[in-house]
Amino acid sequence: MSVTAVVGAQWGDEGKGKLAHILGSSHDLILRYQGGSNAGHTVIADGTTYKFKLIPSGILHEGKLNLLCDGVVVNVLTLAEEITGLRERNQFRGELLISRHAHLVLPLHCMQDVYFEEAKGKRAIGTTRRGIGPAYADKYFRVGLRAGDMLKDNFGHRVREMARRKNVLFTGYYGQAEVDPDQVWAQVEPTVEILAPLVGDSTKVVRQALADGRKILCEGAQGTLLDIDYGTYPYVTSSHPVSGGALLGTGLSWRDLDRVVGISKAYTTRVGAGPFPTEDLGEEGERMREAGAEYGTVTGRPRRCGWLDLPLLKYASQLSGFTELALTKTDVLDDLAKIKVCVAYQSNGETITWPDLDPDVLEKCTPVYENLTGWETATTAIRQEADLPSAFKDYIRFIEDYVELPVSIISVGADATATIFR
Repeated sequence: MSVTAVVGAQWGDEGKGKLAHILGSSHDLILRYQGGSNAGHTVIADGTTYKFKLIPSGILHEGKLNLLCDGVVVNVLTLAEEITGLRERNQFRGELLISRHAHLVLPLHCMQDVYFEEAKGKRAIGTTRRGIGPAYADKYFRVGLRAGDMLKDNFGHRVREMARRKNVLFTGYYGQAEVDPDQVWAQVEPTVEILAPLVGDSTKVVRQALADGRKILCEGAQGTLLDIDYGTYPYVTSSHPVSGGALLGTGLSWRDLDRVVGISKAYTTRVGAGPFPTEDLGEEGERMREAGAEYGTVTGRPRRCGWLDLPLLKYASQLSGFTELALTKTDVLDDLAKIKVCVAYQSNGETITWPDLDPDVLEKCTPVYENLTGWETATTAIRQEADLPSAFKDYIRFIEDYVELPVSIISVGADATATIFR
């Protein structure tokens, strides 16, 4: 048995797509376990850039089974478009199964997301407005629609029924115009032909794969610091990116999980509002953004950039039980003579190393930095650890000593081949 989970260790955008693509080649099943089309993964393979919004990154590998599991919320329009586009370009190389338990994101949810964010004004949290929160809310309010409902004769009736229910909210609370239930169904209906044939019992498939000794890779979206319970609430996502989410969202148990790879950039980024102690609003932050192409895969929004925050990285590693770290975008730091690393905070006159993720507390913390020597050498072409500059190796050791975990994978560029396995 071999089950590996790939988990974001920061505020998302750590490079999970690239790693899932690389590791997916040696696994039989690739499972997306939470989130929705608000969390795009970029994969560069064979000189081609792929931007996946929902489909797991293993879809580019021949013969691999990719699953959108129970914990995912599936935007029917986005997924149908993504599948059609990949098929037209002959890039749909693996197989895809959609869990019958996965909840659906309809255009209604996206509208609700927009209205809610706009109504909050200055208190908006900066969602992607892709309907993720409203879809999860309907799930827990027990009025949502699931992928399995697409197989039922009354699916169109239930979509129209949801539209009528949302109209009460749209008109009565947000002061917006009613939507036409028939028009909503007209948008959704064409997706049924594409998606319904792919719907099945993913939990049964996963359990059988375990019994057969097949290798499973769990692909997470977003990152630990955006977890609905353990992140900087309310500036978080609506699901569980932590390793526990890989169990809740797939039908796996804690007994099944063998390896948890925490993915971290060599610096830190976040999108949207919320506290960010090591954010650099000056020239260095801007340089990281441009060198790292720090713009959202789904939204294109510029990401906020700053220095590596080791207290938060250690917090993430303890929450998810990382067995190792993968460090990405190290090449973004290639030109720097000095590199800052946060090792603690000053808070109310005290030096602390355990972060309090309450935004009112964390935003008042002042980072305590160590200044490390940069390597000032291009590393993108390097493929062997022995060829890395000594200052680069010192940077890796500093992180390992602090977090008390080995860095087993180093990404020195965007392409899948620009990876060093230690």
